[in-house]
Amino acid sequence: MAVDRLRAAEYTAAFLGLAISIYLTLYHYSGVPLVCSESGLIDCASVLNSQYAYILGLPIAVYGIIFFAVAIFLLYFRNIDTILIWDIVGIGSVAYFVDIERIVGHICIWCTSVHVLVVLLFASAVYRMFRKSD
Repeated sequence: MAVDRLRAAEYTAAFLGLAISIYLTLYHYSGVPLVCSESGLIDCASVLNSQYAYILGLPIAVYGIIFFAVAIFLLYFRNIDTILIWDIVGIGSVAYFVDIERIVGHICIWCTSVHVLVVLLFASAVYRMFRKSD
């Protein structure tokens, strides 16, 4: 029973991350309104429009779509070793993106939500690795 709840939580985190990444990609490409503070420390627009918001010409959110789509695929096939390696890539990305927010001097609450979801996926993979549960 606990394994089923953990699996449901993993899928929920991955699909939420995918949805947020799609939303932020739509913001970049189609001008979907950004629902976030635009002043003070929490200022999504400052983060998402900074020079650091793109890698190889693509918005970081596009890479979020890729990350979470692959995470969902890996969760479906339940290979914990591969999931853990993928989530380590995610944790490294989170560290990089948090540093970008530090450099920009603002926090994007949507980005922070994605960071939390990546950390939850990583924690779940570590838990499964030590528990050897599926």
